[in-house]
Amino acid sequence: MKKYTKNIGLILIILGALVLISTRISTFSTHNGLLLTGLFCIVAGIWFHIRSIKNDSLY
Repeated sequence: MKKYTKNIGLILIILGALVLISTRISTFSTHNGLLLTGLFCIVAGIWFHIRSIKNDSLY
């Protein structure tokens, strides 16, 4: 399980990007809920990724 928690940030960033790409391709680009979901996933993924890098650092 610890192996997956290290990569949760990258998974969230990819998921957010896929949500934004899917709203662009489909006709859902006018729905703010889906756009905000993609944005939230990307921001949360960046936060988790930075936090995991900080925890793995020796300094």
